[in-house]
Amino acid sequence: MKQQQYNTALYMRLSRDDELEGESASISTQKQILRDYANEQGFLVVDEYVDDGFSGTNFERPSFKRMIEDIEDGKINCVVTKDLSRLGRNYILTGQYTELYFPSKGVRYIAIHDGVDTIREDNDIAPFKNIVNEWQAKETSRKVKNAMKAKFKNGEYIAPVTPLGYKLHPTKKNRIVIDEETKWIVERIFQLAAHGYGAKKICHALAKDKVPVPTWWLYKRNGYKASMFEGKPEEVKYRWCIQTVSGILANQIYLGHTVHYKLTKMSYKSKKNIKHSEDEWFVVENTHEPIITQDLWDLVQTHVNSRKRSRKNDEPQIFAGLIRCGECGWTLGSANTKDKGRFYRCTQYAAYGRNFCTLHYTPYKILYAFVLGRLQY
Repeated sequence: MKQQQYNTALYMRLSRDDELEGESASISTQKQILRDYANEQGFLVVDEYVDDGFSGTNFERPSFKRMIEDIEDGKINCVVTKDLSRLGRNYILTGQYTELYFPSKGVRYIAIHDGVDTIREDNDIAPFKNIVNEWQAKETSRKVKNAMKAKFKNGEYIAPVTPLGYKLHPTKKNRIVIDEETKWIVERIFQLAAHGYGAKKICHALAKDKVPVPTWWLYKRNGYKASMFEGKPEEVKYRWCIQTVSGILANQIYLGHTVHYKLTKMSYKSKKNIKHSEDEWFVVENTHEPIITQDLWDLVQTHVNSRKRSRKNDEPQIFAGLIRCGECGWTLGSANTKDKGRFYRCTQYAAYGRNFCTLHYTPYKILYAFVLGRLQY
């Protein structure tokens, strides 16, 4: 009988947690093992798919998705990995691919070091190895969380970017110091708020005086979000939004405190964040030099809280923070007039006019009816 030709995909994956295993789990090592195996077996290698820096607890990985597309197009009928954990560490989803998807597409799957080959019938150990791989991911997640909590208690700052007014300490790791180049912006925002300015009015004042937004300072220093500024008109860097100002006025970091656990992941398998109430936050006081005083903070919070008012009959604002402008991407703000009733409009247009967006609005009743209809469907 003529031997079947296997058009093979060599799949490699490495996450930050896998790096703890050393060189044995590195991409270069995986690549060498897979190439040698394919050569020994006489497989035709169609392509190599590498996801470097991606967790195995989910399958939202660019190269893995590309490999699946090639399988759907009939380009591949064999997938080879170093072991089952390279394919994934979620035993349910990994099992769906190895037990259901690959066989349904006529794809042979091989995990070299685990001795798994779906062309054979002696693969009973595979489900148990998948469970062990997921347990290992869960245990690693627990250890990382404990390590992070210890850093938090020690007052270390480990966020990827520093807030406006601060910069990383030049010699001390995971510490921040006042940035004299931008400190004055934070001071001015709090002073304006202390004099009764609302967030919208503060935005206008900063834009009028051509004060650059926080993102522009990050772009200037390390190229962060370059697409927002490169090739764009100069006015973009002065385009303050209400959410940015409100966030600064509510950030206790300017008191010298560090706040953690405002957001946490739903689980080690999911990237979805859960927002926690203020009583669940973990606040570490006096971790760095403050920019504003406690008296100024208290005064500003009094003004901010005085503007918060509930709607008539305590009607909940169920779309607050969830809807954005379909044209520019900015948030939609709620408004109410006698002729239009309650509606949502683009906050960027309201703040800066037609140079940045167009005049349009969405009636609350129409949006409510549409969402309710989709939920019922």
